[in-house]
Amino acid sequence: MKKFYNTYFKTFIIILVLLMNGIFSFSQAVRSTVDKKDILIGERINYVLTIDLPSAEYAVNLVIPDSIPHFEILQKNGGNGKTQAGADVWQYTIIFTSFDSGTFTFPGLAYRISHLNTASQLLSTDQIKVNVGYMALDKGEQPRDIKTIIEVAYTDYFWVIVGVGILLLLILLYFLYRYFQKKKKDPIVISSKGAYEEAMQALAELRKLNEQGGLVVKEYHTKLADVLRIYYGKTFNQNYQNKTTQEILSKLRSHELKAETATHAIEALATGDAVKFAKYHPSFTENEAALNYLKTVIEEIETSRTKKD
Repeated sequence: MKKFYNTYFKTFIIILVLLMNGIFSFSQAVRSTVDKKDILIGERINYVLTIDLPSAEYAVNLVIPDSIPHFEILQKNGGNGKTQAGADVWQYTIIFTSFDSGTFTFPGLAYRISHLNTASQLLSTDQIKVNVGYMALDKGEQPRDIKTIIEVAYTDYFWVIVGVGILLLLILLYFLYRYFQKKKKDPIVISSKGAYEEAMQALAELRKLNEQGGLVVKEYHTKLADVLRIYYGKTFNQNYQNKTTQEILSKLRSHELKAETATHAIEALATGDAVKFAKYHPSFTENEAALNYLKTVIEEIETSRTKKD
């Protein structure tokens, strides 16, 4: 009887060993691969863990630590799948990188394989050594000799720049001097005669200069307008040297000039403004007409003032 129990016990042990061997005989089918082991700082590594399972009744529990020294896990995903042969395949992908330079070991990851309510002991994947560098090494590049410092010629352009600046400043001052000299107006000669006689004399001189071509157009019309301003200012004891054309015309309207005379005054002063501001070049006839218009205005103002006196 005892022999029977011994035989039965041995048979049970053999069957149990065979079952356990059947459950975990696939442990040799665990594969872990990486696409590279030499990376630059921040470059990604694809780590793939593959386990062939006998059937879909088996499950794998992979333990991934929250942090791994020198490495940062960027992405992880996995699940079961089928191979072409029909066997169940458990595959898990981990994408990680490193921001430290040097050679570091990515540790083995712990996992268990369970079947129904039975689980294997705690197993571990292989460790992986990874080289992390700042830049890719060119293994074919030949070492280079250290050369001495090359002297580079340097020219100080400070005084050249200062000289050019002074020259430009002198040129600018010269043109400003010429500009303001040109802007200066020849003074109207003020005689001891009355304002009316003085204006008539000034107009006669301008007519003569216009006939002889002794004045440029802009200067001619400037002096022509000044004759009217000076006459009006002296006659009514007011300063009209800085008055605009519109201000002068508004004063002329107060003297009840003839409609034709007022129109001529507007035309004469408008021609002068066009010459000064729009660079208009009137003909000799237009210059003479402007003078006659302003002469008529002065004559009518003088007549009107004399009658009132």
